[in-house]
Amino acid sequence: MKNLIITTLVLVFSLYTSTSFATDADAAQAERINQQLKSPGRDQYDAPKDPGRKPVEVVQFFGIKEGMTVLDIYTGAGYNAEILSAAVGPNGLVYAQNYHYVLQLINGERHQAMLSRLKNNRLPNVRYIVVNPEDMPFENSVDLVYWGFNMHDIHNSDKAYIGEAGVQLFLRGMYRALKPGGILAVSDHVGKAGYDNAKLHRLEPRIIKDVLIKAGFVIEATSDLLSNPDDDHSQSIYADGLRYNTDRILVRARKP
Repeated sequence: MKNLIITTLVLVFSLYTSTSFATDADAAQAERINQQLKSPGRDQYDAPKDPGRKPVEVVQFFGIKEGMTVLDIYTGAGYNAEILSAAVGPNGLVYAQNYHYVLQLINGERHQAMLSRLKNNRLPNVRYIVVNPEDMPFENSVDLVYWGFNMHDIHNSDKAYIGEAGVQLFLRGMYRALKPGGILAVSDHVGKAGYDNAKLHRLEPRIIKDVLIKAGFVIEATSDLLSNPDDDHSQSIYADGLRYNTDRILVRARKP
């Protein structure tokens, strides 16, 4: 009986301390992210996105931890790379990837914005790379890949990488980059059947899940953390009053 009591106390203490450490780590991560949101040198379009993006909650849903190596696919101007930089902390590393088409997109504005974000070594744990997905120099070495609000651009594209074949090309590069058991984190604007989602810059959640499964990933969870019930899915994501506040889905998948 005495041994049973001791064993029970040890188990309870172990569970308590594990939860405490996890809570402390999450709180420290949240503080880093919130401080980063206030830092000088962010892009002019970052702050309007913050309330609708819920960066702390999203990072923690996807399971991003301090010290991870993270690959930010199609980083654009680098909004997500900045958040990820704070999330993984000084002991982590973020590779922010754009493919070569981004150098010409909007006269290279997003590429230039990303370069500006990195001036004066303000994000020392971020490495910016311009490389097409099939040429990414990673193999079983990344803890988490984040693909934020861009899958629709590839799936609906008439340039560069096109349609589901283009999406699968990107996903093959991500799969190769991830360690076994690594996480793929996807977010996108929700589209509904019957609408011109290519024109609206949206994607149906069933398509997102289907292409991930076809690429060999196992879907672990989805979240409506960034949902908006007032978005009827009939308008462009750039519509007045809707931009930065669309109905969005988060999907967490894993490489087996």
